[in-house]
Amino acid sequence: CKCLLSARDNKPKFAAAQRKKTKPDIWSPPRDDVYLRFNMTQQKVATSLTNLTVCSRVDGVHFIRYNNIPQTIIETLELPTVLRQWRCYCHVFSGDTYTVYVDGVALASSPIQVDDRVLPLNGTFVVGQEQDSLSMKMNRQQILKGYVTQINMWNYGLSSHEIAAVANCFRNIIGNIFSADLNEVELINVEEEKRSLKSFCFKEEKFIIFPEKRIFVESTKFCRRVGSQLYAPLNREMNTQLNATMVKLDICGGAMNMWIGVTDEEEEGTWRRITDGKVLENIPFAGGQPDNTRAENCMMMVGDEGSWADFKCYEKNEACVSCEERPGTTLYLRGTCQDMRTSTMFENLGYYSQKPYFHGFHGYMIRKYDSKKWILHNTETNSTLAYLSLASSDQYPLGRQRWSLAAPICHQPEGSERDLSLSICEAGQYMCDDGQCIDLAARCDAKDDCDDETDEDNCSILQIPAGYRSFKPPKNIANASQPLQPHIIFKFLRFLNIADVQQAIHLEFIVTMSWMDSRLKYRNLRSIIHANKLSSEEKGSIWRPELEFPNVKDGQLNLLKENVFVQKVDDSLPVDFNVVNMDKMYGGSAALIIQHQHYSGSFVCTFDVFYYPFDVQRCGVMVQLSSLSKELVAFTKSRAKVEYDQDKNLPTYIISDFYAHHKTNTNRESLLEVGYTLTRRYTLIVLSVFMPSTMLLTIGYSTLYVKVQLLQVRLVVSLTTLLVLYTFFNQTSSSLPQTAYVKMIDVWFFSCTILLFVIIIVHVFVECLESEAMIRVGPKFSPLPSRLTPDRLLRLFRLVLDSSHTPSSACYQDPSHTPSSGCYQNPSHTPSIGCYQDPSHTPSIGCYQDSSHTPSSACYQDPSHTPSSGCYQDPSRTPSSECYQDPSHTPSSGCRTPARHLPVNSTRTPAAHPPVDATRTSVKHLQRMLPGPQPHTLQWMLQDLSPHPPVNATRTPHTLH
Repeated sequence: CKCLLSARDNKPKFAAAQRKKTKPDIWSPPRDDVYLRFNMTQQKVATSLTNLTVCSRVDGVHFIRYNNIPQTIIETLELPTVLRQWRCYCHVFSGDTYTVYVDGVALASSPIQVDDRVLPLNGTFVVGQEQDSLSMKMNRQQILKGYVTQINMWNYGLSSHEIAAVANCFRNIIGNIFSADLNEVELINVEEEKRSLKSFCFKEEKFIIFPEKRIFVESTKFCRRVGSQLYAPLNREMNTQLNATMVKLDICGGAMNMWIGVTDEEEEGTWRRITDGKVLENIPFAGGQPDNTRAENCMMMVGDEGSWADFKCYEKNEACVSCEERPGTTLYLRGTCQDMRTSTMFENLGYYSQKPYFHGFHGYMIRKYDSKKWILHNTETNSTLAYLSLASSDQYPLGRQRWSLAAPICHQPEGSERDLSLSICEAGQYMCDDGQCIDLAARCDAKDDCDDETDEDNCSILQIPAGYRSFKPPKNIANASQPLQPHIIFKFLRFLNIADVQQAIHLEFIVTMSWMDSRLKYRNLRSIIHANKLSSEEKGSIWRPELEFPNVKDGQLNLLKENVFVQKVDDSLPVDFNVVNMDKMYGGSAALIIQHQHYSGSFVCTFDVFYYPFDVQRCGVMVQLSSLSKELVAFTKSRAKVEYDQDKNLPTYIISDFYAHHKTNTNRESLLEVGYTLTRRYTLIVLSVFMPSTMLLTIGYSTLYVKVQLLQVRLVVSLTTLLVLYTFFNQTSSSLPQTAYVKMIDVWFFSCTILLFVIIIVHVFVECLESEAMIRVGPKFSPLPSRLTPDRLLRLFRLVLDSSHTPSSACYQDPSHTPSSGCYQNPSHTPSIGCYQDPSHTPSIGCYQDSSHTPSSACYQDPSHTPSSGCYQDPSRTPSSECYQDPSHTPSSGCRTPARHLPVNSTRTPAAHPPVDATRTSVKHLQRMLPGPQPHTLQWMLQDLSPHPPVNATRTPHTLH
């Protein structure tokens, strides 16, 4: 139904409205001269309009133009066509606003979309058809085939309360410009009748009888499949009408005639209608009924008088079924390539050969031809378009059926076969093969939702067009002049092994690529991506990028798992009312193809270990498109992403700085580098490498402080330390890659090795020197000859290694010339060279027997160890001038302050050193230097500096005068 207000040809036209009804013959072919009209010049209220209200009651739909300008707001509304149901439409143009009302409710409002608001009223008002241009003939395809009434027009805007009163049949407000109830209109092939106002709002119950006998459950299902409900007469009058129809058609004979749509299962003895729950009273029960008050909860018409009797619902009692049509429910015939949706709409309108037939809105009919054959008939051309053979005479052409064409349909020739479907399924539903309707979300969900289980058949979501080439990549939808630029997400899962020596990293990762293929179409896509998984056959039938990894080690790469999904990113295509499958279709640009590939393999990485263990490595994975030119498909940095959501602190490295970079190369294929940074965790290496090596170096250095006599100890410790260090060095080097350059760790170990080697050489050289003990007493101006001795060599080398142990000139704390603790280098109290005045700095052996510096008995005159008078001037033991070599009173090497070293018994050998054999003591140079003419008595004690076998500890040192 169309609504047109046109100022161009001065003929405002409405395809709806009349106080009487147009009742065409449904069997006659349509004609182009079915309408009513009125000359607007006959009204005397106004010659033009700027405000307008138009209302009409019609069993159809509307759209409207104002001065030939479409008002798009009404075109966006969902206003389904409903057969045999009155609907009230009102269009209000008031001020600058257009508002549309349906059944008294304002559904939409918008500014008036027109420049010229003036609507002249000097033309002809036509109802039922409209001309496409001035003086043009009418089109039979645009004819209104139905009923119209209450057509009214006002030159002002009606209020919402007035419109609601008209729609609900409370008032019949007459239009002041035009009213179909007052003005005389010209009827062209139109019939009219008068009805009461209330009848337009009264719901008339209509039923259809299907004569095949079924059990109760199957009868209920069958009524739903034809868009109806199990019928129950509301009163005795309606029950009589139902029984009369059954008798007239001579169907449903027998003792049990027809199921009635009532039940008392909710409350025993209270019978309610299944359709609306209304309680029935004055039920025409047969004699002795109801006879089972608990088990029998269903009702059946029995006998010829239309009496009722209760029966069990789930027993195998069979009877005919009467179905009451549900308002707004329509059958659709799909697969005939119609131009208008209403051309696919059918209804149960009557009976043919004792069977209900299905009548189309535009002259098509589906009726029974013989016992097992149905035909699709075109009443306009009085020809058969197709026929269907069924297995049983009790079956109906519902659901998906294979029809044989008796005339060309959809460019298919006569004699071929084509799938057609007849069902009540709407958009958003899926039709099972038997005509049952289920929600589209239940399609291919791995559960059987259809009774015939056909919802799990043909679950492919791809629709591949003819001529599709799977080897050819799709074009770039955003910019056809650019190559296809797929999105890529490189997700690192695990770093399984980082092999420094092999310079390889074993990884596990997922590469996700997504792109659009505009050549494809998709069916029934879901919001959850994993529900849109492609099968193996589907994956092989479309173009997909193949990847190569140039830096994989030894060419060994494992593809653990591969899945391809389709992700919905846009709305579906407009519903095609001719599609038999009733699938929701998506264009190629409305979905992304997503490819997940799970890989595992080792990849080469060049390690730069010069700064080991403080090194930082940059590694990566090269991804290359295989056998595709960069001009067709290319990676881009903006569409590449790297992900890693695991712990970045690995056992030996810290991972950071992930990146993806498109490498510009001279190759034919596009190359992408996915990289990351490895920072070595050096704490454990410092503790396990540097600390032990430092300790070994310290042990080697400490051998310089071992006594000269203990050569075996010094050499064994030094050699062992060197061997352990060298072994440690080899072990550490084996865990690093072989390199031609010297690493910092090598420099460290080389330095330690060389130092230990030098220490060993020093020990050997010391042993080769002459070991001698010499004492000389003489004037200050007569120095002893300087010679290299083992003690001096060890002392010198220690000073070279550690100059911090050289005593300062302040070896004495006070004028009493007592040497301070800084005169000794180690706890053994060996005096430093700063403790002596002469160049030789060799302590005399006459004062001490060993390095413990305990004075021997030779320094005393008697066994009581009392120093002789020659050493001290008085009992206070102040040294006399004879203890000094010159007037400066510098004590000679033989006169040490006894406060630092206690004298011992001349018969005892000091416990600090093993006893020596006095017969093997070598003294090559002895000189007696007398500072004056007086005679002096000197006591000498021999000291042996070389290791000798132990002798009798009771022997005493020689006493020399």
